[in-house]
Amino acid sequence: MDAKKKKKNKPLRRAQRWGAQVLPMAGKLATLLLMIVIMGLMFSALQGIESLWLRALLSAVILAGVLLLCANEGLNKGAQDAAASRSYVSLAAKGIALTEREDAACYHPLKPVCASLVVFGVPLALSVVVAAFSPAYTYVMQDLPTWMTESYGSRGDVFAPLGAYTAEQGMTIMDWMRMLVRLVEMLFINFFSDPQTMGQTIDRLSPLFISLYPILYIAGYLLGPKINRKQEKANRRAKKIAVRRTQKNNLVEELTGAQGQVHYGHQKEAHKKKELI
Repeated sequence: MDAKKKKKNKPLRRAQRWGAQVLPMAGKLATLLLMIVIMGLMFSALQGIESLWLRALLSAVILAGVLLLCANEGLNKGAQDAAASRSYVSLAAKGIALTEREDAACYHPLKPVCASLVVFGVPLALSVVVAAFSPAYTYVMQDLPTWMTESYGSRGDVFAPLGAYTAEQGMTIMDWMRMLVRLVEMLFINFFSDPQTMGQTIDRLSPLFISLYPILYIAGYLLGPKINRKQEKANRRAKKIAVRRTQKNNLVEELTGAQGQVHYGHQKEAHKKKELI
């Protein structure tokens, strides 16, 4: 067998009691969700840009930054938990007693899934209901112009049909659900040319939009061990370089002496003869 054959990576230890880590992870995700809602409301002003291409380009840049933030949050947590798992194995091999807290800090792939369900579970469930059962979006007509009300105000054949459109209606449960879903997916709305007339299309795509946030967070967490291995390799390489540099410095000091003077073995031959005499 080849001596230089790559060593197989040891299996990563998984936490046994990891439930205590779910709520702290969910807290960070909740903060991230709040930021997504605020940014969606802020950048909804992009609807004022007439050019669809320019609006879509700006929205794509903003959305890419938010999605990258979700993935990076999961990646950092995954690498941190992977490091805790390797540290746990190393300490346990030395016979050191470890606590449940240290066990919970270890890596486990179900951690990000449960944390994502705690935070994004309700919006995602509402989006599925809206996508499946919501009717086409309609809105109440605005006030009619004065010239029309003055000229046709007394004609029942004109205003009777319009009364059905101008009649005010209260918010239904589906309307409230749609509004909550829109708050989470607001960053995607700017990609549509006319969100009012394309409301039903947006409703159908809502589960896809909202699920992108937790999916990228989970994917980032699952890549955490790989990133941690690369970090450990880089740290070992840096330590080797530091040790070699220290060894070279020590060798130079031994050859030159503490005061920078050349040792006897490196003195010129004339000096040796004088000392012998």
